[in-house]
Amino acid sequence: MAITYYMLQIPPLLFFILICTFGGLFSGLSTFLFRKYTNVKILRSHNEVTGFLFLSLTSFYAFLLSFVVFMVWGQLNETRGNVSKEGSSAMGLYRDIKFYPDTVESKQLMKVYLDFVFNVIDEEFPNMENMKTSRKTFESFDRVFYTMEHLNPKNQFQIQLVAEMFNHLNQLASYRGLRATSMETEIPPPLWFPMICGAIITIICAMLLDIEHTRMHIALNTLLGIFIGMILFIIILLDHPYSGSLGIKPQSYMQIFTMEQWGNELNSKKTIQIK
Repeated sequence: MAITYYMLQIPPLLFFILICTFGGLFSGLSTFLFRKYTNVKILRSHNEVTGFLFLSLTSFYAFLLSFVVFMVWGQLNETRGNVSKEGSSAMGLYRDIKFYPDTVESKQLMKVYLDFVFNVIDEEFPNMENMKTSRKTFESFDRVFYTMEHLNPKNQFQIQLVAEMFNHLNQLASYRGLRATSMETEIPPPLWFPMICGAIITIICAMLLDIEHTRMHIALNTLLGIFIGMILFIIILLDHPYSGSLGIKPQSYMQIFTMEQWGNELNSKKTIQIK
């Protein structure tokens, strides 16, 4: 489990303050110590070369960070899209079961399906937030397949309804598989080394620049460290699609329970009116 996952357990605002403070303090304190123990006159004679090197390195480092940001943002959007399609298939299957002719088998299928939906909300997504899977949810999903296979359609219309239910169920299974694999889509650990080393090299090059006013030099480098911390904060926040404040939630599955509650309330009103 990546260390970035544990960082996401910190409240977002506090984590943002911590990472920006660390970047600013590291850069500002390093610049202060460097100015204190370095001969500034020697740096002044090489300022043009140092400035050109600083510009080149920061350009490449900015390109690296922008590439990583777009990569994790694209992965997050793709995962959200797959989860949205999964939810759409789940709601479509719920409606198919709901409006299937009222039989003992269909009532049992609805019971099993709602149990699966409850496990997704109550166990699977919380487990995915902790980078774990849910065996209980997989077993309840298998029971949905098993129960649906034992439906006994009596006419051509019911046969078509069962075929449509299996179509939605297979779509749901496909998108669930994509969601399960997306849980591990995080930035590979080797990619963090050039990002961290690039930040350190950029700060070192900024220290080598000759700025006459010491406090101004320290202040500018502190802002540079804070800015790098902000970019790393964005990358870490987007790295795990199911964890942290931007974590994906099972909204469509929750909507199924809401629809079931509305249906029960409507049936209760009709029963009261008949009486």
